[in-house]
Amino acid sequence: MPSAKGTLAVLRHALLAGVVIAAQALLAPSAVHAQASTRAEPVTGPGVVTIGNIATNAKVNLRAGPSTVFPVVGSLGYGTRVKKGLCIGGGSARWCEVETMDGKISGYVSGRFLVEGVRPPTDDDLAGGPDFWRVTGLAGNERLGVRLEPRSSSDVLATLRNGEIVRNLGCRMSGGARWCRIRSTVGMDVTGWVRGSYLRESAAPGGGGGGGSGPDFYVVRGLPAGDTLNVRTRPSTQGDVIARLSEGARVRNLGCEQSGQTRWCKIRSTGGVEVTGWVNGRYLREK
Repeated sequence: MPSAKGTLAVLRHALLAGVVIAAQALLAPSAVHAQASTRAEPVTGPGVVTIGNIATNAKVNLRAGPSTVFPVVGSLGYGTRVKKGLCIGGGSARWCEVETMDGKISGYVSGRFLVEGVRPPTDDDLAGGPDFWRVTGLAGNERLGVRLEPRSSSDVLATLRNGEIVRNLGCRMSGGARWCRIRSTVGMDVTGWVRGSYLRESAAPGGGGGGGSGPDFYVVRGLPAGDTLNVRTRPSTQGDVIARLSEGARVRNLGCEQSGQTRWCKIRSTGGVEVTGWVNGRYLREK
């Protein structure tokens, strides 16, 4: 008959084994279910779909249905090439049915992790182009980021909705994608780069431009030491601050108006990223 000490040792060993098994189920579900097929590097081309928008050493869960409530049936690493089937939903709720190229694993992944390749544009595709583009192809409530530089990691200056019309300032290839430099035509005047795959040729938007009396340019003067001049969305201290100007900054005059006891001037910044907004006219001097 085993001793009490021996019985305790057996129980301790069984308990430890149970803890290890439970931890494996939580941390590595793909080890319990089907494993991902051999990783492929991201490629670009018609009809090519790969797993992306994650770290190069990360994986995404493959589920039995189009929601996180369905069980995980496998995992797919960055760059894994897949065949895409039916997609359901839109925006962050978009799920797509996929299958690995070898047919060993199939299921659903969130659409934001799928990168679809296209034919690289030729020089003729990038040359010239229309005067205006229309934003199109965004899912649901998605917005198109206007970036400081032509790459996805660059800072977002503003966002655009489906249907908005922008001026075409030229396109170029960067990182295997077509990027176009644009200038907004309504609201805040912003110039930056957007993904060309969301742009289609458009007619010019309706409406007229700004302008006003006075000099063509002003210089910011009279600020307290170390202070900056707020650029606002409307001629009021209640308007959102969208930029700040330093002493000596040169701006284009788009016209001034009186609001209460304050003279407000609509200006456009010069150099770098263009920003249009309203500033307190007491800090502007004729160039």
